[in-house]
Amino acid sequence: MIAENEAGTIVGVCFGLTDFAYWLMVTDLGIDREYERLGLGRELVRLARELSGGTKDIIMFINANEDAIPFYEKIGMERADSMMELSDDVEWTDFTVQKGVRY
Repeated sequence: MIAENEAGTIVGVCFGLTDFAYWLMVTDLGIDREYERLGLGRELVRLARELSGGTKDIIMFINANEDAIPFYEKIGMERADSMMELSDDVEWTDFTVQKGVRY
């Protein structure tokens, strides 16, 4: 999902994977710094879960960085010890979200 301001500029994104039956794995949630603390992140997460199947049916997972944990706790998420990781020295790269650009 992409959130735009009144001028059509992208100000928030929420990407994830779901099976539409049991789980939603949010892979990316980003909000333009000028739009933080306005409820946009909360709303994007709520909509993603709703579109995936709803709060009664979908368990949501996020691999959050330490700085984002207070936000996720504030929206009701809890830390879980069930995540597994295999990174093999992955190098992270930056990406830019643009309207009309398909990857």
